Parts: sequence; C-alpha cells; structure tokens
Amino acid sequence: MPDSLEIELTEAMVDGFASLSGDKSALHTDAAFARRSMYRRRVAHGMLPLMYLSFLFPRGPKPYGLKKISGRFLKPAFAGDRLTMAVTRVKNEAGAAAPILFEFSVKNSETGAVLTTGQMTVSHEKEPADNHAGAASPAKAGCLVLDRLTEADLFFEGIQKGDRENFGFRLLQAHAARLRALLAQRPLTQADPASFLALSLFSTWVGMRMPGRYATFMDFSCEFKKPFDWDRRYEFAGLVDFKSESTSTVSGKITIHSKESEGEAIAMGKINAKVNEPPARMPSIEALKKSETGLGLEGKVVLITGASRGIGETTAKLFSLHGAKVAVNYFQGEAEAKAVADEIKKSGGQAFAVRADVSDRNEVKKMVAEVLKKFGRIDVLVNNAVGDAVPIPFQELQWEQIQRDVDIVVKGAFNLCQEVIPHFQKNGWGRIINLSTVFTEIPPPQQTKYVVAKSALVGLTRSLAVELAASNITVNLVVSSLVETDLSRHVPKVFLEGMKNDTPMKRHASSADAAKAVVCLASNLASFTTGQKIMVTGGNAPFL
Repeated sequence: MPDSLEIELTEAMVDGFASLSGDKSALHTDAAFARRSMYRRRVAHGMLPLMYLSFLFPRGPKPYGLKKISGRFLKPAFAGDRLTMAVTRVKNEAGAAAPILFEFSVKNSETGAVLTTGQMTVSHEKEPADNHAGAASPAKAGCLVLDRLTEADLFFEGIQKGDRENFGFRLLQAHAARLRALLAQRPLTQADPASFLALSLFSTWVGMRMPGRYATFMDFSCEFKKPFDWDRRYEFAGLVDFKSESTSTVSGKITIHSKESEGEAIAMGKINAKVNEPPARMPSIEALKKSETGLGLEGKVVLITGASRGIGETTAKLFSLHGAKVAVNYFQGEAEAKAVADEIKKSGGQAFAVRADVSDRNEVKKMVAEVLKKFGRIDVLVNNAVGDAVPIPFQELQWEQIQRDVDIVVKGAFNLCQEVIPHFQKNGWGRIINLSTVFTEIPPPQQTKYVVAKSALVGLTRSLAVELAASNITVNLVVSSLVETDLSRHVPKVFLEGMKNDTPMKRHASSADAAKAVVCLASNLASFTTGQKIMVTGGNAPFL
C-alpha cells in the first residue's frame, strides 16, 4: 500500500462533494457568504480529503472495511490547495484477520501546515460479493440524502441539549462510482466504499442541520458495527448531548441505523462543532439616516474657557450654529465675552457670558453652578484658556511666570474637569476637548513657559482619556499650528509671512479651522475617538 497521496482540491470537487453528500452549507457553496466569514473564501469540506483514505488501505486477498475512525480538523482547506495525505501503521495485532491501526494526517503541500490529524482501524470484512462498487454509472446516482434538507442557521443560544436532527439516506453502487469519479482515482478495490459514503454524512449533519450555516466542524469519531448494504434506506440520527459556553461549541451523539430495524446500530459516533458568530451586518442607510446624519449637538450645553476672543470666540459661535447652548467663559474681557454671547443670541442661538479665573477652584465651582442653573446641564467642556505667548529668553524667565501659565492651562483644565466630570458620568455622556499647539513637538525659541504648560496638558489629556473611556466620556486634543489671533500679535509680520510660505497649504490656520476640529471631536462623528490629537497644521510637521 502507498503511505502517502498527493491531492489537488478544485472548485469542481468541492461542488461535487456538496452535491453527493448533501452538505450544501453556504460556507462551502456560497462565495459571497464565505467572503464575509472569518475564512474570507469558500472552505472545502473537512471530510472531502478524508475520502482519499480509502485509496490508502492495505492490499490483501479480501477487501478491508473501516472499523473505527476519528479526526480533528485543525485548519481549513480551500479549493486550489495542494494537499498531502499520509498514513502510518501504528499497530497490527497477530493474525491475518486482526485489525490494523493507522494514524493519518492531511498537510498543505506548499506551507507544510497540518490541516487534519486522526486515527483509523481497518480489518477484513465478511460481506456479500456485490458489496463493492463495480461498473455502476455515476450518472445514475443523485444525492445520498433522501430527505430535502434546508440549511439551518442556528446561533449558539438557539441550540439546546437534547435537540435532535435526523435524515434518511440510501447507499448505491452508483454513489461509490460517483465518489471515485469525483476524486479522480482508481477503483475502490481494497476498501469498503459504503462506510466512507456514510462517513461523509457527518459533514452534512454539521453543515446543514446542527448548527448549519454558522458551523465550523472541529472533530469527530465513528465506530462501524457492521457493513452497510447497498440500496437500503438508513437513518442518520444526531442528538446534542453537550454545550460549552466558554468555547461556543456543541457536541452531538451520532447513530446510524437501518430503517427496518431502528434499534440496531450500524454505526455510532461523536461530533464536535463550533458555532460561529454570523457575519457582521453594517447599518442600513435608514439606520444611518436616523442616528448618524446629524452632529448630535442640538440642545447640548458647551462650556468654553477663554472664549471672549480668538479660537474660543469662533468655537462658541460655531457650536451655536449647530444648535448647542454656549457658556462663554472670560476672566478679564467682560465686554468682549458679552458681545460674543449677544451675537449668538441675535442669530437665534442661546448663550451667556460667565466670569471665572479658571486657576481658582472656588471661582470654577461658582461658574459651573451658574451654567447648571442657566441651562440645566453641561455636556461639552472646551479647555481653551491660556495666558500669553510673549517670548522670554530662558535666562530672563522667572519660575513664577512658568507657574502662572501652568496654573491657567493645566490647573485650569484640572479644576474644570474635576467639576464637570461627575455631571458627565451622571448623564452617561461627555466630551472634553483641550486646545494644544504644535510647539509641544517643535518648540520655538524663548517659549519655555508656554511649551511647558501645553506639554503638561497633553499628559492630562492622555491620562483622562484612559480613565474616563468606560464612562462614555472622550478626551481629545486639537493641535494647531500658528493661528493669527491676539496671542500671536508679538510675531513680526515678516516671520508670519515666511511661516505661511513654508506651509504646504500656503496659509496659516484660521480660528475657524481650529473650531471645526473642536466641534468634530464633540460630535457624533468622533464618538469612538479618545486620547487622540487632531492636527490642524496645513500639512506641516509633526506627522502622525
């Protein structure tokens, strides 16, 4: 006997096996369905390569019959794969009629990956002379299964211990001839083909009935009690006898008996199958229209620090245009803040100016209370307050100047976050957006205090993002390059012009550019974005 056999699976073989065995599971026959599975393409039936074992039986004066077989499917095979089927004799008890134990394996010939392993026991059979496939025509054979099977689509939760699935089948010599033609091999002269035909139905039970469409065949075992007869109706009966919640697998107890004698088992076995999750379904256009077309800012309450001018002012106005209610925080610019609020109200929005030194915890508490009294809630916090960006050589810099910037930028954000986060957590929703700068990555000279303060804000953002994510609170940064506001008035025009020409988009960021990034991070568009930087740099470094 040969100890190995080279196999090349083809699409026609997969289709032919599906037609013969009745296992027309979508994973094997539907390319579109298979493409959306974890395998990404049609999978060949695990039992298909095992049919070749019948050609590796030992030669002898009498045909051999399959007594026992077990197999474990480790990896899938696909049409187009070249496989190597190998058998090794493990034990041969004394006597010509003694059973012989073999181990077998199926490997991918190109990669060497082991796809299937198992054992089988064979012995000489005493059976009628006509119990082999002679010259019967494959054209006369249809499907082995007599019942019209529909593919089940059971989920793990829908399968219960004690569930039964049965179907009838009939074995014809023409089926053996069809199998031989399908495998393109010599006649089955050394092995009983009927047992292999019956074995193929293990695949049918898993792929069509239990669980069906979402099955991955894991392993099986079968013991044949007596030979099959041709042209007799048999019943393939399966009973679910175990479920594993941890692995999403089900086990089935298999019995094959003749229709005439239901109590007499011809074969008995076990099957284990994993019940996969169905392919992910993308939301329909109607669902997207209902939940995702708007920014989700209508009626939200936004508190923006340092909003009397610059980026904060523009951000407040843009939020209002999207239906948000805005609290315009200021420290010294009362007239400017009230002008921003008045402009929003004149355009049909809701806003009011509220004073607080963000570095003073008591004043922050008072401001938050005022916002809650006015609007009833806070949904979005924008930490934009900053001191100044006047350049100071390091040797002339006083620590008190650094401390002042840290108090406004970092301590201010700290104070605001600690006050509003409990309200976010109570509502199960919240957005925190902090304003940073590219200077933390590309520091200009004489800006130590500004860079130190903004760098600390980066760390605060990252830490809060991790800590608050489970509460559906996102924390992100908007990082802009130079924006021409009052903060940058100290920069000579010649330098501003040079920086603009060096920017790939040939312009500086506008306050609206930064404001749009803030609004985006507060909206439904960024509901799964946290701990991130949105770069508003016109193509300048740093790149992500």
